[in-house]
Amino acid sequence: MKRKYILLILLIIIAIFIIIWFILPKRPIAIHVHDKTVPEPVDYREHKELFYLAKHYRFTDGQGRFMDYTTDYSGFHPEDDNRKERLTHELIGNARLLYLADTYGIYDYEDGLIRYEERLPYELIDIDLLFGGFNQEEVDVIEEFANNPDNIIVGEHNVFGYPTYIYENASTRLQNLFGVTYGGWLVRYYEELEEVAYWVKLLYTRIYGREFDLKGPAIVVVREDSNRAGWFGELLIFQDEDFVRQYPTVNIEKEHYLTKGATTRVPYLYWVEVLEVTNPQAEVLAYYEFPLRESALERLKNRGIEPLIPAFIYLDEPGYAKRIYFSGDFVDQIPALLPHWLTYSVGIQRAITYLPGVPPQFSFYFRWYAPVLKNILELAVIN
Repeated sequence: MKRKYILLILLIIIAIFIIIWFILPKRPIAIHVHDKTVPEPVDYREHKELFYLAKHYRFTDGQGRFMDYTTDYSGFHPEDDNRKERLTHELIGNARLLYLADTYGIYDYEDGLIRYEERLPYELIDIDLLFGGFNQEEVDVIEEFANNPDNIIVGEHNVFGYPTYIYENASTRLQNLFGVTYGGWLVRYYEELEEVAYWVKLLYTRIYGREFDLKGPAIVVVREDSNRAGWFGELLIFQDEDFVRQYPTVNIEKEHYLTKGATTRVPYLYWVEVLEVTNPQAEVLAYYEFPLRESALERLKNRGIEPLIPAFIYLDEPGYAKRIYFSGDFVDQIPALLPHWLTYSVGIQRAITYLPGVPPQFSFYFRWYAPVLKNILELAVIN
């Protein structure tokens, strides 16, 4: 009988949490999301978790409708006859917040994306770009949007790199817009080196003159060459003996209303661009920190890479839109475990991240990205 009562109480509590979510007030926002990287089989991971959080926090469009990650974005639409959309004023409409989620693009995978990813660690595979990057006309649109001080622009990793830099001056103009410079260096933590792409192994052999036989966790640092589209010219690999702790982290640099609620230091294991802040009015709200010994950090410094990489840059100049840039692929996260319509579901999942054995990617999503995104979305609420 006790078990039945306990189960009944739990069901009542869950029902109350669901009911509360449905009766909480909606908050309309004016947002436009642009994502050119939605491959087949249909995968919305470059913007899906943004929409999950927007729904959970009861943000809606101007008509009070909860936004759908399968339709309420512009870019590439595989479920709509592979419709391709370049960014235009008409698409943005009356939005106040423009979120540039991903521009890596769509490629011609001969045997499909799943088979391509399976083969990637074992063979060199040529793929052709079908659609991606920002061209000059799109940068014109973004710059004009930035001329309105009531607007907000958020950009993420890969806005500056390939394939945007194949369009003359487009990458440079976007870097100037966000107040940074990008020299081509990219960083990623791998839990297992055997999983790296085969081109990394070939590049290692070409540079170091020996067969790639490395295993285990590592940080890979590569530099893409803007003069040779899709080509990487330099490579550094750091392994266990170089580490002072297990994971690289994103660290909040200072208190700010956009970092309210975020954990000061969280693991981050995916792609990061090495950026230098060039606009004196830009604020670095968080840094990406290498977990490396001094000898390893010296190797980075010899390449012009500092131990702390700007990860969250905020630029607010009089007369212009607020500009936010994430040097990591922050929106590309592990899917949430609980439905968005459960009150406190984000808080519950945040608490779960403190349990042993939970993947560190969840820590970044629920302890850092979720509160930061909520703060950003609140800037676009329609009064």
